[in-house]
Amino acid sequence: KILGTWQDQTMTTELYRHEEILVLFGSQTGNSEQAAETLASLIPAKISLPSVSVTSTFMQLDDFLELHRAKWTSVVVIITSSYGVGQAPLGCYKFRSVCDRINSHQGCHNMLEGITFAMLGLGDSNYKTFFQNPTSIHKALCAAGADHVGPFGVADASGDQSNVIATWIENIIPILSDAVANIKSGDEQEKKLKVAQENTLRVCHEILPDLKSQSDAVIGKSLGISLQFAIVVVVAATIAMIFFM
Repeated sequence: KILGTWQDQTMTTELYRHEEILVLFGSQTGNSEQAAETLASLIPAKISLPSVSVTSTFMQLDDFLELHRAKWTSVVVIITSSYGVGQAPLGCYKFRSVCDRINSHQGCHNMLEGITFAMLGLGDSNYKTFFQNPTSIHKALCAAGADHVGPFGVADASGDQSNVIATWIENIIPILSDAVANIKSGDEQEKKLKVAQENTLRVCHEILPDLKSQSDAVIGKSLGISLQFAIVVVVAATIAMIFFM
């Protein structure tokens, strides 16, 4: 499920453009989710730019693929941990599969051109593979042409993890603000985001057949509802004509 959207209620309507920052997370214990929600709630108020309205939506990485249909924004934040022996945590399985595909195929070069991302990884250094999932995702996004900004955060549960997360969030806000300010808005950027979405969905359909089936089912359901509505309208119009004749 998409968990929430945050926006600054004090913004006026006299704005030239609107930018949304996606905060995507994968979380096994809830720490990554909490960090994502905290950051998403701060972004609209903390990132104040002339003539730009900034909102933020946070959701699971897999929901980004399944429900949001990989609709990238120009600036994205990813917060995730590892689970087990370097595997993806809850809500990150499918996204990790896409990243593994990118890391193993040279043909994915530049498929995410135009996207800027920041990243925070969580884990426990008592385990040798504690940072493998964030590292694999980071490697894939860079290989696919996305631009990384800010420090690659490492929040170790064996250390002062909560303080590291809070400090990273505090420090990443001005970096995200600069990233938003540097967005080259217009048709060219919109085209890049559309291509990134199409490329991501293409990879999803290649390796995640269940995702394609779900997409087809949603489209079929939408068409069915539209057809039912059309029939109701026609019947209602026919009855009205008979009644008033």
